[in-house]
Amino acid sequence: MKRKFSVFILSALLLQSLIYSQVKVKELFSSSDKKDFTSLLDESGTRTIYPLDKNWNVYLEDEPLKKSRTSIPSFFTGTETIVYEKYLDLPTETINNKNIRLVLFGVNYSAEILLNNLVIHKHQGGDFPFKITLPKDLLKTKSKNILSIKISKHLSSDATIPVEQRFLFPENYGGLIRDVYLEVTQRSFISDFEYDYRILPSGSTTLQVQTKIINQISKLKTDSSSSDNNFSFRVKLISPNGTEFYSQSPQALQLPSVKEKTYSTTIELSNLELWSPELPRSYKIIAQLLRNDVVIDEEVKSVSFYSLLIDKEKILLNGNNFSFNGVTYVPSYAEDGTLASFEAMQRDIKIIKSTGFNAVRFTKSTAHPYMLKLCENAGLLALIELPLNGIPEEICAKNNFRERVRSFLIPFLKAYKNYSIVAAIGLGGSYLGNSSEHAAFLNEIADLTKKICFKPAYASFIGFNINPIDNIDLYGVELYNIQIDDYRTRVENLEQKLGLGKVFISEATYSTCLGSTDGYLNQYSLEAQAKFFSDLLDFEIDNNRAGYFLNSAFDYKGDYPAFSSGYNGKHLYLIGILDEYRGTTRLSQKVIYSKLHNSDKVTIPIGTKKDDAPFVFIITGSVLALMLAFIANSKRKFREDALRALFRPYNFFSDVRDQRILAGFHSNFLLFLLSGTSSLLLSNLLFYFRGSQFFEKLLISFGIPSLVEAASFLAWNPVYSVVWLFVVSLLFFLVITFLVKIASLFVRNKVFFSSVYFTVTWSFLPLLVLLPAGLVLYRILEAELITIYILIGLIIFTVWIFYRLMKGIYVIFDVRPATVYFYSLLFIIVVTGIVLLYFQLSNSTVYYILNAYKQFKLM
Repeated sequence: MKRKFSVFILSALLLQSLIYSQVKVKELFSSSDKKDFTSLLDESGTRTIYPLDKNWNVYLEDEPLKKSRTSIPSFFTGTETIVYEKYLDLPTETINNKNIRLVLFGVNYSAEILLNNLVIHKHQGGDFPFKITLPKDLLKTKSKNILSIKISKHLSSDATIPVEQRFLFPENYGGLIRDVYLEVTQRSFISDFEYDYRILPSGSTTLQVQTKIINQISKLKTDSSSSDNNFSFRVKLISPNGTEFYSQSPQALQLPSVKEKTYSTTIELSNLELWSPELPRSYKIIAQLLRNDVVIDEEVKSVSFYSLLIDKEKILLNGNNFSFNGVTYVPSYAEDGTLASFEAMQRDIKIIKSTGFNAVRFTKSTAHPYMLKLCENAGLLALIELPLNGIPEEICAKNNFRERVRSFLIPFLKAYKNYSIVAAIGLGGSYLGNSSEHAAFLNEIADLTKKICFKPAYASFIGFNINPIDNIDLYGVELYNIQIDDYRTRVENLEQKLGLGKVFISEATYSTCLGSTDGYLNQYSLEAQAKFFSDLLDFEIDNNRAGYFLNSAFDYKGDYPAFSSGYNGKHLYLIGILDEYRGTTRLSQKVIYSKLHNSDKVTIPIGTKKDDAPFVFIITGSVLALMLAFIANSKRKFREDALRALFRPYNFFSDVRDQRILAGFHSNFLLFLLSGTSSLLLSNLLFYFRGSQFFEKLLISFGIPSLVEAASFLAWNPVYSVVWLFVVSLLFFLVITFLVKIASLFVRNKVFFSSVYFTVTWSFLPLLVLLPAGLVLYRILEAELITIYILIGLIIFTVWIFYRLMKGIYVIFDVRPATVYFYSLLFIIVVTGIVLLYFQLSNSTVYYILNAYKQFKLM
């Protein structure tokens, strides 16, 4: 695998467009457990459901003749637009006398829906559920109808949700990734059904129901019989044991022909059985439309009655103190990607509940409706959120982006607002708590959220410097590979500032790329993760805090290769309590289970801290040092040239210009040593930054997965890093040589290529001074005592080397120093500017780099 990947490193950037243009379609293969499909729908007795899971044609938009068969759900890889096509064989009676709606539980990302080659709906993006009516005038009765769904999964840096630059996000697969079906009703039907309730201090409950009813029957038909206009409406409530708890008397209503009417009612209820994580009792609320006292349409929704009050100093559930003991959940199912079978979802919720959690935060993705029903039945509160994370201030301030968020948020909230198990709505994560731009953005969308669904709003932040924000009820703090001693005091100070009931740990993450070791003293090990979670639970459980969410329930895959969570070649983020196959019981899961169930203590071995400094650094540095010592001691000419180049550079470069004797072998040997030293130093730095969240976000800012892939591979594989960075360093020196040679064409005197080559090579001679540092640089950086000073020193040293190069250039060009300094700096500024301008225009890279730096300062 590594050999194959090594070849890939050199060609990844050049072949990226080709690689990502290949399209593959994968469908979900699992046991046919469609019996759970009806429970997902809260099936009505008056509506007919036609699942559309079989016999779809799929093809590229530009290649309509190359079709293949697939089933739903399925996804595709690649960047091209793909078309799903299905023939609908509908009875004539259904087309003429019924209303037909297309229901999609999840389309990713944007889509155009066509009926008989005419666009009937444009879905702007987001894999949340939605439904549309198939226009009767477009449906054919004498031939089959063609349903086409044209899907693109393209993301951008500032116009889609989520954005292109995504940290620890799941894979972005395009396609019909959840179930699709037709819903057939009468021509007069309930088109929309919403409810809300308030549990009063007296214990009684006020239930508000609002429905939108549409009558598509023409006046001509209704005039044939006056009794056909005799419509009424009522609401029923079915108790958890299946008996009728409440039934409203039918309320007469006027329903004009080919019109829609909104009907609202308020119901006072008492003696309800409240839902709780310990006793998850759910009712069913039924809205019925009657004509001549006969039910012609009904819609059924599950409802759990509970009171969640978020106070400044505490959270109350049904009047009792409550804390979120939660875990984050990201849909990823090994080889099935984001395609979830009902069995897989049932298994996951069972694992989460049995571990002892009482809440699930569906982060960085939208929640499958069936997952919410499973949470309700299992006794798990659900927190859902917008898939926004790490959005720069400059983008949040754009009116176009805010409008895009609003256009996403409104249908998102309408899709989930009647899932009563949803306890709060998240507005995204990795915000800057001290940013006025982020505060204004969050205030605006939180206000819109509360106007639509009346649920608490929360946001997740980087760092602990968080200012109060209007309309935000809960403030989440993100922890990433940070020990309790580093955050205990800061969390307590934040709780004093915002309130004990307002601050929660939104995601506590610890990567486990090293796997199992002999103890938690070894960073990035399973034992270290168990210790991390154990300390967090001890800090949270006994102090009546708002709670926490461990990140995440399972390992999962993403579009961007893992960097700070370890390279594995599969884009797998090793941060889960359990692995992606759910089959291995890890130490972390045992520790969490023990603490949440107050059972026997699980011992976490301390072990001994292993020296993780790569031996290849010592071997490479020693070999290079021996080679340098050999040539310096055996070649007097080399030693003399080196001393002159180091301490009298002007005279040395003058001799180079005048073509005085300088051994080519010595220069070639020096170039080899310089490339080796450069490779050794860069490998040390990459290995040191391998666990850095900040460095990973800098790489992601460019929006090029292959760049992150290469950096991650080299950072976590020091042997390959030394080899490949040697090649890169050698090419770097040669490129500079050719650039200087090209520049020499613009001066009057003739400059030989050999003079340019010798000048460039010997200008970098001071780099050999750092050769001894290459043996121990990682160890020094890891000590964290003078790390910042070493990094600054390396930057200054690099500037000095390039100053020497410019001095050598003006000497061999025989021009004024100011001319070379000016054009050299101008060239660097122009090239850097062009690169940054390109990435800024295409991926808003500068904004994301600045945002990563601001996040780093708050960590």
